[in-house]
Amino acid sequence: MRVYIQALLLAAATALAPLAAGAGTATGTGSMIKKDAYGTERQWGRALVVPRDGVVTRVMYGTYGFSIFDADGRTVGDFLVPEMAVGTRLAAGEYRIEPYVCETHRHHHVEVTVTY
Repeated sequence: MRVYIQALLLAAATALAPLAAGAGTATGTGSMIKKDAYGTERQWGRALVVPRDGVVTRVMYGTYGFSIFDADGRTVGDFLVPEMAVGTRLAAGEYRIEPYVCETHRHHHVEVTVTY
C-alpha cells in the first residue's frame, strides 16, 4: 500500500511539474482597526500585485471576511469566510484587500496569496 501511495504521489508531481516551473506567487495584506472615538479607523496593508492572470490559492486570517478591490476601487470579490476566495481568478493588475471588522474585536488582518 505504501509503495502505491508513493507511486501515486510521484506521478502527480511529475504531471504538475511543468505547470509549477513557470509559476510565481504574490501576496497582499490588509489590516483595519476601528476606534470608538469619533468613529475613526486606521487601515493599512500591502498591495496585491499580480503580474499575470492568476488564481487565489491561499487566504490566512480574514476570520470575519474581506473584500478585494481593483486599482479603480471596484469590488472584485466579497468573501464572508476565507475559504470562499480560494479558486477566485484575478486578472493581472494591482489589488487592495480590506478585511471586515467585527463589532467586538474591532481589529482584523487578512493575507491573500495568488499563484500566477
